[in-house]
Amino acid sequence: MKNNKIYIIGSGAIGKALAVFLQHEKKDVVLVRGSVDNLPDEETLITVTNQDHQKFQQKITTTTFSNLTDINGLVLIATKTFANAKLAQILNDKKGSFSIILLQNGLNIERPFASFEEVYRCVLLSTSQVQSENEIAFKTVAASPIGKIQQHNSIQDELIDHIDTPYFSFESVPDISKHVWIKVVLNCAFNSICPLLEIDNGIFYRNSEALKLASIIIGECVVLAGKYEVELDQKEIEDKLVLISRRSDGQLISTYEDIRNKRRTEIESLNLEISRLANEIGMPELVTNTRLLGEMIGLKSQIKID
Repeated sequence: MKNNKIYIIGSGAIGKALAVFLQHEKKDVVLVRGSVDNLPDEETLITVTNQDHQKFQQKITTTTFSNLTDINGLVLIATKTFANAKLAQILNDKKGSFSIILLQNGLNIERPFASFEEVYRCVLLSTSQVQSENEIAFKTVAASPIGKIQQHNSIQDELIDHIDTPYFSFESVPDISKHVWIKVVLNCAFNSICPLLEIDNGIFYRNSEALKLASIIIGECVVLAGKYEVELDQKEIEDKLVLISRRSDGQLISTYEDIRNKRRTEIESLNLEISRLANEIGMPELVTNTRLLGEMIGLKSQIKID
């Protein structure tokens, strides 16, 4: 890498947690607000508590795009996926040389960045929840895989080494597409069932009826993935669901927090994108329940916002 600076776009729970862990490892990192501009730089003390009750505190610099004349280094995007089209336009207008890693969930969310040469997908296997404005609760399940859609690139390992930490870890994988599908299937269950039940992530290992409902959603998505020549194992995904549920017990899924705080959700890139893909091949009946839960989330979110 020509420049070691790390720009994290998105000052939410994941962005703040990763910034703290990276700065703890003496990395040159800055948070970039993705939704507001024309504000002066500020330095804020952020506290992150992990699942082992360890506390990490760092003073993190937060800036806006208007303060960045050029960008050189590594750009990590941790905003909501519906902001990607706008962010791609902003980054396209910036001078400099940088690689992009999308720290986001959802299918086809990388499309707005098609004109960029170095774009990678990361499948987050960690959860982060805001306790107060600058206090974050963080839990990790496993190292989060990173790869380049449709091809492997040798520079990827260097990028991963640059952002890997003992507390928020990453690993290189040759086929990120399958990992993306698996996480989307999991999120179709977590991000619809938990908010509709108004319950935390631990519900699936605590309640057998909730797990049965999640299994229905997983089964529909697995069948659809097969139609797109992505072979998934339903039992493997169900086991992952229970593992994540147990390890993130007590934490609220981001969609539920968005609804509670009257913010737009990312359901368009999850259940509703699954529905769109089923419609695309003329088989909407494959994902009837997945679509219905997604539409209910959309409606619940809209009612709250209105």
